[in-house]
Amino acid sequence: MTTHKAAELISLALTVPTVIFGVMVVVIWGKSILKRFSAEDRTATDWLILGIVISFIGSGLDNIYWGITWGSDFLGLESSAVWFRNGVYANIPFRQTAGIVAALCHLRGAVSWSSKGGGCGAVTKIIRGAWILCGVTMITLYLIL
Repeated sequence: MTTHKAAELISLALTVPTVIFGVMVVVIWGKSILKRFSAEDRTATDWLILGIVISFIGSGLDNIYWGITWGSDFLGLESSAVWFRNGVYANIPFRQTAGIVAALCHLRGAVSWSSKGGGCGAVTKIIRGAWILCGVTMITLYLIL
């Protein structure tokens, strides 16, 4: 077995506990955060935990998709090319969207926590700048195409 094949094997095996532990986090923390979000008063900690839960949901689904993809490649299945080619469609909701929403929850928590002492105008500016940069990147790449 080559070093690369061994690394693939280890990565595929580690996908199992990664997904299982992630589901445990979502089940344990998800129930309590749903109860907290039904209340009107949300704390910085509530936002932080919500971001963690969203992140683990996205990560778990991403790990499942890429586990299937790399698993089919590891086994030499012809379907692996289709899984790899369509990976971008899984990345958008599971990796990028979940990551963005989770980060925004964390930032919301940080702003609500620190606003008691002054506010976080810089955070808002950076968030806006990131979205502008996202749009510029999309337009630039589209025009280059």
